[in-house]
Formats: sequence, C-alpha cells, structure tokens
Amino acid sequence: MSLARPGVRLPYNPDRRLLPLRPHSLDPKRPVKRDEDWSRRMYSQEELRFWSSSEKDKRQLRWEQQIAYEGKTFFDGWEFFTQPDPTLGLVTYVDNSTAFKKGLAFWTGDGRPGIQVDHFSTTPVNTPRDSVRITTESMFAGGLFIIDMALMPWGCGVWPAFWTLGYQAEWPTAGEIDIVEGIQAMTNNHTLPGCEINQAPGMYTGQLGVSRADRATIGGSGCTIGSDSETSFGMPFNEAGGGVFAMLWNDSGVRMWDWNRAQIPNDIKSNSPTPDQWGTPRAAWDASTCDPYKFFQAQVLVLNIDLCGESTSDRINLNCTDTFDYCPGTCAEYISDPKNLNNTVMLLNYIKVFQQTGISPIPEQAHDNSNLTGAGGDAPLNASEVNASVRQSQSSSAVIPNSSGGSSSGLKGMRISSGWSGLILGVIMILMI
Repeated sequence: MSLARPGVRLPYNPDRRLLPLRPHSLDPKRPVKRDEDWSRRMYSQEELRFWSSSEKDKRQLRWEQQIAYEGKTFFDGWEFFTQPDPTLGLVTYVDNSTAFKKGLAFWTGDGRPGIQVDHFSTTPVNTPRDSVRITTESMFAGGLFIIDMALMPWGCGVWPAFWTLGYQAEWPTAGEIDIVEGIQAMTNNHTLPGCEINQAPGMYTGQLGVSRADRATIGGSGCTIGSDSETSFGMPFNEAGGGVFAMLWNDSGVRMWDWNRAQIPNDIKSNSPTPDQWGTPRAAWDASTCDPYKFFQAQVLVLNIDLCGESTSDRINLNCTDTFDYCPGTCAEYISDPKNLNNTVMLLNYIKVFQQTGISPIPEQAHDNSNLTGAGGDAPLNASEVNASVRQSQSSSAVIPNSSGGSSSGLKGMRISSGWSGLILGVIMILMI
C-alpha cells in the first residue's frame, strides 16, 4: 500500500495523538492541504479537550462539520480503486468513467448518489461482475464520522461495506475500522493484537462474544460483540427506511451507534451532533484496553460492494447453504444469475466528518491510494509507484505467533451480528497469516 505518490513522505510525528491546531485565519471547514505550514505549535487531543479546569468550558467544545460528501458533488472527493479485489471476490472494480458509463456509479432523479454491482447481464459461473470500490482523497486521524444510508445491498454472497483503512503503514498494522459491513449474515473487524474489549457494565448494549484479539480464540475470531438490533443491516434495515451509523474515534477510544430512520437523533438532523447525548453505544472499544492511536493511524474512508470473497469464510465460496439455508448452491453459481442480484444497490444521503473545535482530522491529502489493499489483501498492489523506503514494508499480511508459538491463517475480527442480518460495529482486529 502506497502512502503517497513517489517521493512524498508523510510528516513525521512521534506522538500520533498530536494533531495540528488550525490557524484561526483559515476556514475551519476547509481540508488541510499538504503544502500548508506544519511547523506551527502542535496540540494533543487531551490539551484541546481539557485546556480549561472549568467543567462548563469543557462542555462547550462542539463538533464542527469538516467535510460533507453528498448530492451532486459526492464523488468529487473520492478515487476509484481499480486493482484486483484483495479478498478474491467475484468482482472487477472499475474506474470512474466505466462506472458512470455502465450506471454502477450514479445519481437518482432527486440527486441522491449511489453505487451498485452489475446486475444487468448473465455471466458464466466464476466470472467476476463489475462493481465499485471508492476511497477518499483525504485521510483522517480521529473524528466523528456519520453516514446516512437510504438503501443497503444485501443477499446471498453480497458483501457491502463502509469502512476506514490505515494509510501510514502496511495493512493491517495501521488499523482498519469497519463501520458497516456484512456478507449475508457474516461480519468481521480487525486491528493489531492487544486491542481488547473493556467488559465493565454499561460500556455497550451489544452482547459480548470474545473479549480479546488472540490467536488462541476459537477460529481466531478476535474480539466479538453481538448486536442487539434486528434492523441494523440488509433487508430489515431497508424496510425500516434506512438509517444512520456513527463512529466516534478520539482519545477515549472507538464507539459506534446506529439508528433506523425514525430514531435518528434531532442533533444529527440539525447537523449539530452531540455524541454525549446519544446514550450507550452499540459497541465500544475503550482506550483503557485498546489504545485508539496505537492501533489506528491516519485512515481513509472506503465504500465498496463485493461478491463472495474468501476473507469472510471458505464456506461462502464453496456452498452458500452451509451457512444460510435460503442461499441455494454455491456463491459463484448464485451470483451468475442477475435476477439474484436485484438488491445490490447502495443509496447514500451523505457521509459527513466532524471534528471538535480547533482540531483538524486531516494530516495530509492521500495523493495516490489506488494501490490500497486492506480487507485481507495478500500483497501490495501497484508496487512500482511506491518509493523504496515504503516498498520494504509493503506486505499486506503479517505473521504473529500465538501463545503456543505457532501461527494460523485467516481474517481475525470483531464480529457483531444479530440473527441472519449483521452489522459491523467494530474496530478491526488483525489479519494474521
């Protein structure tokens, strides 16, 4: 995974908690560009949040919108990923012009942006279908991320995702945060080993599965939380009118909430989000047991729709019915018929990034992210564009010994699901090979 275009290095920051204080003369809603003066005084999140001894002053810090991806300008801030699918799914990710020409990236009549998988043609079994994976040109080091999704893809072998991907080191060393992701009923999340779930009462509403990312866990599942929502993913989510997902990443850790359309908080509707008023999150990875700036470096946002894909489970590729009775035959056979893919459309109202007053979440523009892998990629792509110092660390896999000194393969993740529909509300636990 290239960090930037050849010869461009990200500014060195020995303490990744430190972020630049934006000069007051600059527009607080404008993304920081890489050519701006980075020699200014650096303030930590803790300094900016707790600069005053007055509890009243602390509460007055508010969340300001930094970027909004929406409407007719939605795709302006994204790049189209065109490399082979790192998860070996049966998709071909197409470029910008092809996506719009084929209607795989589009706007509805009322200006709502969307992406979808080709479900117009019959394809031979095991033949990839055209699809879309897009990545933001900007990257973020903390903040509040909110996505309003009007329609979510779902169905046998369908794997939609909205996630973040670490950009300053090999995958998954820089971390990955899955905000919305699922294939049929399956969900996965990943980070480096050492990130654990704080099991103190009242931390989250979901049901704890596995509390620690450890190779000794059954199936290498990593940290898992069961969602208590029956309408957070797939068809039930769509029937409820869609909804909103929010991910807060700051010094306190990583927390996630979700609401169906009728339950969206008024402060989100008014574009003045106040996470402190949202109640207990659906899932939480507290800083006391999972350092949010050790396990997660600067991230780009990613939207994609995959089909099948080995990272979810070998069973999905081999036989859908092994896991889900309503999915006949193999995944490859099922998706070859376009009639089975009518629900592979993702419609978005917006994706917004907020930051607390005075903090900039964008350390640099992601100039060249066409070779980002993530989600189980075995090797860096487009390696010729990576400078020598980066190329040395460009493997997209890692070998981590378990407690017995061995190693194992597969996607290790925090899993959040409920019934046959799943919602990934998790911080990613590492792909260990």
